[in-house]
Amino acid sequence: MQAVDLGARGAGGPAADRGDEGERGLAIVLALLMTVLAVGITTTGVLMLRATVAKTRTNFAARTQAVSAARSGLAEALSWLRRQTSQPVTTFTPQLDASASPPQLDTIDPEIGLVREFRITGTTWARYEVWRPWPGDPDAARLARRQLWQVDDVSRPRAGASPGSVWKLRSVGYVYRRSSTAVPFDSPPNTVLASQIAEVEVRRLTITLPGQAAVNVRDGNSCHINTNGRIVGGTGAGIFYPQGTGSPTVGPASATRVTGTPSLAPSVTYDDSYQAVFGLSFAELSAMANRVVTSADDFPNPIPDSSIVIVDMPTLQINASRPLNGTGIVIVRGNLVMNAGNNSLFSGLLYVEGNLTVRAPSEINGSVICGGNMTVQGASDFATINFDEGVLDALLSRFGNYRLSSTTFLPRQSR
Repeated sequence: MQAVDLGARGAGGPAADRGDEGERGLAIVLALLMTVLAVGITTTGVLMLRATVAKTRTNFAARTQAVSAARSGLAEALSWLRRQTSQPVTTFTPQLDASASPPQLDTIDPEIGLVREFRITGTTWARYEVWRPWPGDPDAARLARRQLWQVDDVSRPRAGASPGSVWKLRSVGYVYRRSSTAVPFDSPPNTVLASQIAEVEVRRLTITLPGQAAVNVRDGNSCHINTNGRIVGGTGAGIFYPQGTGSPTVGPASATRVTGTPSLAPSVTYDDSYQAVFGLSFAELSAMANRVVTSADDFPNPIPDSSIVIVDMPTLQINASRPLNGTGIVIVRGNLVMNAGNNSLFSGLLYVEGNLTVRAPSEINGSVICGGNMTVQGASDFATINFDEGVLDALLSRFGNYRLSSTTFLPRQSR
């Protein structure tokens, strides 16, 4: 039987076992370290994600909900101006009087001005403030804010117009978390999440014709009323034009192409500029317009009732498929050609900066202002322009109400 050296095996065995145990211990430490690192990275990722979500929500509140609240304040202020029985409005004073008959509930805080609050969701609320002028505000801190944000009557500096014609409206919109109704919205435990300021100009549109006439033309010599063209002035003049520019071509007296009181009215003063007629520049008119047309295909048929349509293109051709129909104010920055067979029936004010050609069958009731050459001519039918003061008065009463005259400006985002 072979002898076994137990001593040699015993000497190597325990050391090897201790080495294996050390390696296993190191592996456990490394595994724990990796686990800690993985948990730390995961936790950091979760925290970063939560921070990103919170930031996104805050940005959403600042850029959308607060802006929407501020815009709502502008819309309410414009509506308030329009509702007042005395026009134009010269004092911005929203009222709160629940005991009045009918109740006056313009605002929830008449000391500030026009103020409303409404729930967005849960404890998140929106608020807008349109501050009224009050130089005698006894609260110094509130007066300082008022002077920054209050609405302003800018009629004189902006248009040289009578008080109340042009207002600059400002609205402050807030989004806040309502935790208590016992304290103001911006006092703890309530928290303002975001705020935004919006401002816009509103004004009453005026219409001042160069002369009370069916036709106002800048150059008398360039106005031609040909066969079956008719200008009917009625109680107004037929054709009003500057003195010293020649006389319109109207044919023999027996043709009675032009009638009125008088039929021809040369004048020492004549101003058909945008500022003189509308009290606005072309840019301001464009901001107020219901539609600005830059392509013939976009010209509306009919003109939306009591709207302002501006045609900003070199020449607009009117024909049977694209007639001039409806009621309102049409301003053509270029030339207007109403071709034979156009079958137009328009009531309102037609202002043409360039040349105007009117052919039959067509009828315009109200008044026409032409800055270039003008020709009115019929054929088997008539091309007629009637001075209608009633139509113009109706337009003035509708357009005399306050309308937006500029785009909304967001000072904090636009600076």
